[in-house]
Amino acid sequence: MGADPRNAGKDRGNLQMELKNLLTSARLRKIEYEAIIEDLELDELKYDLFEYKQLLEVQVKPYLERAYCEGNEELIGMAEEIKGIYEEIIDMITSRINELSGK
Repeated sequence: MGADPRNAGKDRGNLQMELKNLLTSARLRKIEYEAIIEDLELDELKYDLFEYKQLLEVQVKPYLERAYCEGNEELIGMAEEIKGIYEEIIDMITSRINELSGK
């Protein structure tokens, strides 16, 4: 059975639930990106690198700041894990760019 659309958005404002959702999304992004990275062209990789750096700054870091403001170790841990996953994706893309560029 699918998700109940009447519950859409109920996690908004609940930092713990928002972080759980973001963590699940980040884990899936990494798995999906690992599966396709070898098939991407240099231009695509450069665009993705820009995009993931932007997401890290605009989407992830505000959650990290909120978690630290809350002072809850569990929330900080989840936020740090999300940040780490995005950094891993960025490193993966950078390595592939260097590989294709002959660096």
